[in-house]
Amino acid sequence: MLFTSCSSDDDGDGSKDINVQEVVGTWTCTASTDKVDGKSITGYMVGESIIITEEGKFYSTTSSIGNGTWELIGNKISAKNTYGDTFSITIVVSGNKMKWSGSSSQGVSFNYTWKKN
Repeated sequence: MLFTSCSSDDDGDGSKDINVQEVVGTWTCTASTDKVDGKSITGYMVGESIIITEEGKFYSTTSSIGNGTWELIGNKISAKNTYGDTFSITIVVSGNKMKWSGSSSQGVSFNYTWKKN
């Protein structure tokens, strides 16, 4: 699988496209808010880790994300785990920090902050 990205704003929404190399690595969650059935859950993902590979795979220490495949287009990640759940995530990367804002096919919306190990 091949991933490409430019550093320009190709889609005109003012967001910066992310380079795959900025996302690849081992990340630990430092802050999280999940919204399920209208209720907010803070800190559920804190301390959990995810490994994101250049080959388009991810491996998580939490079953709510699981393991699976991902694709980066601009500043958005589209992912699918081995359970068949899908995730749509808008990301911002700054140095060794990455922020996710997204939703899953299970009806969960989330905001996570990750620190690269």
